[in-house]
This record gives sequence, structure tokens and C-alpha cells, in this order.
Amino acid sequence: MVLPSKKKKKAKKRPQGFFLRGVVTILPAVLTLFILMTVLRFAQDYVTTPINRTIYWSIESNTWGWKLLGKYNIHPLDQEYLTTETLTEELKNLAYREGINSDSFTNSLTLHREALMDHAFFYDLDELGINAAQLRKDTKGIVPPIIGILLSIALVLVLGSLTSGFVGRRVIGSIDRGVQQIPVVRSVYPYTKQLVEFFLTETEFEFDTVVAAPYPTDGVYSIAFVTSEGMKTINEALGGKRYVSMFVPTSPMPMTGYTVFIDAEKLIPLPISVDEALRVTISAGVLIPPHERVEELESAIEALSADVERQDDTA
Repeated sequence: MVLPSKKKKKAKKRPQGFFLRGVVTILPAVLTLFILMTVLRFAQDYVTTPINRTIYWSIESNTWGWKLLGKYNIHPLDQEYLTTETLTEELKNLAYREGINSDSFTNSLTLHREALMDHAFFYDLDELGINAAQLRKDTKGIVPPIIGILLSIALVLVLGSLTSGFVGRRVIGSIDRGVQQIPVVRSVYPYTKQLVEFFLTETEFEFDTVVAAPYPTDGVYSIAFVTSEGMKTINEALGGKRYVSMFVPTSPMPMTGYTVFIDAEKLIPLPISVDEALRVTISAGVLIPPHERVEELESAIEALSADVERQDDTA
């Protein structure tokens, strides 16, 4: 079959082409920024903010926390933190009639607070008539929100240290197995875990060589990673040839794939790194390394057509 050689006229560059090229240029940066902002916002909303709230609550609502606040001249029972909105109706009426600075209201409020705080470790700020918002504002002044970020990092490091040991791995394994028993979660969690581990784990790949392997059949080549020299039994059973072990990743999720054994003589070594090979796989062949790109595809097709024509003439 002869491939027709066609000469294409130079197309005029239209505004739509410039716009599309501009979108292609700016979209990767925009998507990267969007992903980073989404991750940061998620971490803030569901990690650092809950940690900070727990810290503030542990300081504002118990005896030990109040002692710490006292060292910074913050006394929750002072008049500046008083609010009558959450007090009992009796105290509200007394404050309305006599005023919050009157001796009768002050004495009644003191007795009310002493009754609630007697032999108690944790305090209910509303029942005590303490303005929680004002107290939180002053508490943030001595415990900045960055503490939550630092504790989050420390928590991740501690978990990483614990899970690196035998007991930690057993615990995490048990948790994983339990999570995978949940009907809806089990259809999402395993793949999410694989994706995260593939991109974020510190385990280095043992791949030394990137090759093009005849897989799944002869004449069709797939990118593959040589993982070992193969298995002795397979080599002996197949006539003493060297069948090397390799991993063939799938697109667009290269953390899944196939382990195959292929005759080493049929492999084509590729001068690309593992990272470049992964980019090719993830992008389904779109992100070809610059030094491996076929710059003039049309010229290559025309050359192939000429070769076919010569072969036909010779025949």
C-alpha cells in the first residue's frame, strides 16, 4: 500500500489559533496553582484549623489553661470578658436592674461562678458568662495560628516514624484492611492509596533500564522497565535464552501494570530516564522527551512512502 504524498498549503494564522496557543501556554501554570491552593486550603480547613481550635479550647476551658493565661495577664473572670447574654434569667434581670458594676450583681455572679467551678476541671464559658470570642482573640495573641502548622508537621513526622517500625506497619495494615471492608469506601480508598504512595513515597524504583518491549504481541511495542535478570527456571525451560523480568506500566495510571518476562534480544533500549518514561506513560504518549521527538512527521511519512514505492518498483 502506497501512502499518498500530499503538499499542504501554509495555513494562515488566525486569532483563534493564537488564543488556543495562549490557553495551552497558561493552563499548566493555572492548574498547578489551583491544585496547590486546593491542597493548602484542605490542609488549613481540615488539619491546622482543627488543631488550633483544640489548642485554644484546651487553654480557655480548664484550670491549667487559665493558669497559663494568667502568666500573660489574661484573666477570663475579669470584667472585660463579661457577657450577660448566656447567664441565667435571674442574673440577666439583676444586671438590667442594678447594672453590671453594682455590688449586688457582682456578688451574685461570683457565687454563681463559684458554684459552677467548684471541684470542676473543665469550664463552660457560656454558663460562666464569659465572652468566648473576646477570650479567643486574646488567646490567639499568645498562641499564634502557626502553632497548628508546626504541630501538623510534627504529627506527620511522628506518624511516619511510627509506621516505619514493625508494630506501626502492622497497625496501619490492620486499619487498611478495616477501611477496605467499608462498602463505598473500598471502591475508592485502595486506588487513592496507590496513587499517593506512587508519587510521594521515598522508596526509589529499582529500574535501571527503560526499554521498548514487544508487548502484548510482536510488532507492538510498549514502554517497560527492566526490574531483574529474570528467573532461572524460565530461562532453562525456554532453551537457555535470557528472559529478563520487566514491569510494563499502564496509561494513565503507571502504578498499575504487568510483570512479564521477555527475551532480552527483542528489547530496544531507550535513551530516556525513568521519570521521562513515566511522563510518556501518564500522558499516553503526548509528552515525548525533546530528544526523542519526530520533528517532521509529514517528512517521515513521505520518506516511508518513497521507500514503499521503490520496493514496489523493484518487485
